[in-house]
Amino acid sequence: MSRFPILDICARLDGHAHQQKLLIEYCRNFTEWHALLSKAETEGMAPLLRKHLREADAPYPVGVQRSLNVLYEHHKYKAQIRLALLQEVIKIFRRSGLRPILIKGAALCYTLYHDPALRPMRDIDLLFDKSEVDQAQALLREFGFSQSALPIPKDHHHLPSLHKIIDGVEICIELHRGLYPNCQPYYPKVDFDNLYSTGITISMGSAEATTFNLEETIHYIYQHGLRAPLTYEPYKLINVADIISFIEKYGRELNWEEIEMNYPILCKAIPLLHYVSPWNPDRLPERIEVPKSRIHLEPKAYRGWPNKRLKEFKDEKRNMLYMLRVTFMPSKWWLGVYYGANTFIGGIWCMLSKHSFHVLWWAKLYYSLSKMRES
Repeated sequence: MSRFPILDICARLDGHAHQQKLLIEYCRNFTEWHALLSKAETEGMAPLLRKHLREADAPYPVGVQRSLNVLYEHHKYKAQIRLALLQEVIKIFRRSGLRPILIKGAALCYTLYHDPALRPMRDIDLLFDKSEVDQAQALLREFGFSQSALPIPKDHHHLPSLHKIIDGVEICIELHRGLYPNCQPYYPKVDFDNLYSTGITISMGSAEATTFNLEETIHYIYQHGLRAPLTYEPYKLINVADIISFIEKYGRELNWEEIEMNYPILCKAIPLLHYVSPWNPDRLPERIEVPKSRIHLEPKAYRGWPNKRLKEFKDEKRNMLYMLRVTFMPSKWWLGVYYGANTFIGGIWCMLSKHSFHVLWWAKLYYSLSKMRES
């Protein structure tokens, strides 16, 4: 599906003058509103699209306005049900002496988004110490949740998902014993006790929950949103909105020396988000420099193998040369965001070495799995 500049520049919580000017320009003479609405919902962006179109007083059809209003009310209703249940779940865990850490979108609804309807999510994610996660799963099953029957490896970073329908809304909860899958690009080790002891307490109505501190939050939403394994689905714009919005809100409170020392790739990736939605210079920390190049880097996700399977290339009638090109020569923007290769020479070297070896790792894995099936 095509990218839409209108949607890209709405990947943020708060607008600014330059962003709104671009949005108005993009809306003029735009006709693919039906496709845009579909894409917005897929990307988790429909409520933010509505917010920015209204605030910029941009020209768009009345029918689109009505559709966005309906989608907003739908997400608002789901958020109310979801977060009310989350409060009860947190209380259950607290009464049992367990130590949940609220992560991903559910945490950002309290620390970043003033209106939870603006942050759609598929599920609620909670991190536990490995010694506590099985007890937490059992407690939710006693509370009326049903466990997914889909098989999950014993060493997977989260347990089978849990589901419950409340007032017509299906709530999905995933309990994590780790933050990342055990595969390329290989992620930092997770120290639960450190994350919990350095975390911050957030008030959520009648309950209190713990979430990551600011530095760990920006690191995690970057890793989760933009640096997933190559086999995972491409990044979603709502994840970009999380990062941009978090930095513009908390950027001057963040300990950038600590971030640069522990997460150097993150620091190289952040400026490149300017090519999705332009940074607000009045809210940007001094440590982050807006790219000055006149060449616009298209924020194109990785769509080579193994992200797309061989059958998908065949179904699209793509030849081998095309598959090799998109696999081993991904976009410059993606190389910078994923590997931190944000210079011309760095990008070339990354394609020839790091990225090629990364793809080779997956090839070896699939080859080994095929041999296991044969034996």
